Amino acid sequence: MPNLLAGDREVDCKLLIFDKDGTIVKQKPVLLCLAKARFSSLSRLIEAQVAEKWAEAVGVNLRNGEIDSEGPLAMAPTREEVLVAALMIYQCRHAGWDAAKQLAEKAYEDADRAMAPPYGAVLLPGTLKTLQALKAQGFKTALATTDSHKRAQESLNELKIGAYFDVVLGADDVDRGKPAPDMILKACELTKCSPRDAVMVGDSPTDMLMGKNARVKVCIGVLSGPTSREKLERVADIIVPSVMSLQVLK
Repeated sequence: MPNLLAGDREVDCKLLIFDKDGTIVKQKPVLLCLAKARFSSLSRLIEAQVAEKWAEAVGVNLRNGEIDSEGPLAMAPTREEVLVAALMIYQCRHAGWDAAKQLAEKAYEDADRAMAPPYGAVLLPGTLKTLQALKAQGFKTALATTDSHKRAQESLNELKIGAYFDVVLGADDVDRGKPAPDMILKACELTKCSPRDAVMVGDSPTDMLMGKNARVKVCIGVLSGPTSREKLERVADIIVPSVMSLQVLK
């Protein structure tokens, strides 16, 4: 089987596991799409004050479009982010804790219904070409994202790249999200590959730590997301500009 060339390093592997936002699609448009829908839902269901406090708490400023790349909106699975919304509702004295959680869950459900695929996702340059080359040479591919399974799968399908993934996993498919190894281990199980035959490709230290915790062969950091090279160098085995830098050695 062909090998993978990442930077100047040749890697013998069978499975490539990709992060989504910041790795194969632009991160900011996805997060802004989510933030706007959730802000609108919280404002409508409860009040603008709660939505404003929620935005600050999850790390987004919708006035200038700035997002904290290490905040809950960017890093936390939905089930954790809902708790942030519930806390804002509770602190504003709109409900007791149990009722606040129910209101937060409803606000997020309403926001999900208001959005449509691809949920702001825009392919990063070279993604399609790289996936086509990998699949043409027999590599298995998987997606492991903090996003929900439904949104991830629908986004990939809308972007016409769903068929290039053997497995799609969201944070709601496992008990523990990143940086726990659960998604990688499940991807390996479903593709019948050992973690030692897999590589993790992502744009954040959390992606790299997930790979390390699963004991994959190599963790490849890409600079197409908001994380600096300096931060990635602390945890990645290899760093490349983007997925476009991954090549197949025949």
